Amino acid sequence: MNTRKTTIGILSLCAVGLSYMALSPIIASISAAFPEANVTLAQLVLTLPSFLFIVCSPLSGIAMSFINKKAIALFSLACYFVGGLFPFFFYSNIYWLLAGSAIIGVGTGFLMPLINGFIVQYFDKNERAMLMGLNATFTALGALLFIFIAGQLSRFGWRYSYLVFTLVALIIVIAMICLPKGAPEKSDETEKGGSAFEMNPYIFGLFIIGIIYFIMQNSFNTNSSAYVQEIVGAGASVASLVTMVNTVGGIIGGMTFKSVVGRFGKQVETVTLVVVAIGFFLAYFAKSLSLIAIGSFFIGYGFAVMNAAGSYLLSLNTRPETNAFTVSIYLALINLGASLSPIVINSLGSIIGESIAIKFMFVGIVILLTGIGSFAINKKR
Repeated sequence: MNTRKTTIGILSLCAVGLSYMALSPIIASISAAFPEANVTLAQLVLTLPSFLFIVCSPLSGIAMSFINKKAIALFSLACYFVGGLFPFFFYSNIYWLLAGSAIIGVGTGFLMPLINGFIVQYFDKNERAMLMGLNATFTALGALLFIFIAGQLSRFGWRYSYLVFTLVALIIVIAMICLPKGAPEKSDETEKGGSAFEMNPYIFGLFIIGIIYFIMQNSFNTNSSAYVQEIVGAGASVASLVTMVNTVGGIIGGMTFKSVVGRFGKQVETVTLVVVAIGFFLAYFAKSLSLIAIGSFFIGYGFAVMNAAGSYLLSLNTRPETNAFTVSIYLALINLGASLSPIVINSLGSIIGESIAIKFMFVGIVILLTGIGSFAINKKR
C-alpha cells in the first residue's frame, strides 16, 4: 500500500466533510427570497445535513461491514455533488433547496465515520494520532475554503453560491485515484449474526463524556455573537472575528493533536476538557473583545482535539471489525448532543439564569467536572 497516496485520498475526503457550511452566508438571502416561508425552513437549509447525519452515520457503520469503503466514499461524494448543485438548477421553491440539503446530509452521514474507518484499517496506532489530527485540520480548512468561495459567488446571487459544490468533482477524481479499496472487515461473530457494536464500561464512559461535552460546547457557537454584542456592543462583522479565531484554534488543535497525544496519552480528553473549561471561564469574565477572542481560541482548539480524541481512543479500545459501527454510533450521538444543545442550555436558563455570561460559567463548570470524570476512567484503564 502506498501510504502517502492513501493519506492524500483520506484528507481529500476530510476537506469535503463540512462543505455544507458554505451555505451559512446565504441563509438570510434565502429567507428573503421566500418571504412566504417560515424562517425556520430557511435555517433548515443549513442544519438539515446535521440531522441526516444522526440517521445515516449508523448506516455507514453497517455498510462498512458489507461494502468496500472506496465504493461508500464515492457514493458519499456523489451525494455532496448532486445535493449541492441541485438547488442551483431547481430554486423556485424552498423545498427544492431542502431536498438538496437532505441529499448532502446523506453524504455527510456516510462520509464522516468512513474517514475513521479508513484510518483504522490502514494505519497503526502510532500513525492514527497524526491522521486523526490532520482529519480535524483539513475538515476545518476545507470548510473555510468552501465558505470563502461561496461568499464570493454570492455576489452574483444567492443561488450561485451552490456552484461551489463543483469542487467536489475534483475530490471525486482524487478519491478514485488515491483511495485503496478498503475491503469490509467482519469478525466470525458478526458473520454468524452477532453484533458489530462493541460496548464495555470504558467505551460507555467515552460515549457519556462525548455527549455531555458536545451539548455544553455548542452553547458557545449559538451564543457567541449575541455575547459580543452584549459585552462590547458590536455587530455581526465583529462577532465574525470571534468565530474566525475559534476556527483558527480548531486548525491549530488538529495540527497539534499528535503531540498532545504523545504528551498526555490516554488522558488527552481530560487535558482538553480543562482547556475548554478555561475558555468558557475567560468568556464569562470577559470585559473586552480581546478576552472573548482568547476564550474563543481555547474553545475552538479544544473542539478540534476532542473531535479527534474520541475516535482515537475508541480505535485503541475496540476490535478492528467492530470499530466502524461503534464509532458511527458515537458520532451520531455526539451530533445529537450538539443538536440538542440550544434546547438543553436554554431550558436550564430558568435555573441558572438567563444571561449568556451565567450560561458560560455553568458550561465551564460542567465541562470541568466532566474532565474530572475523564481523568477517573482513564486512570483505571
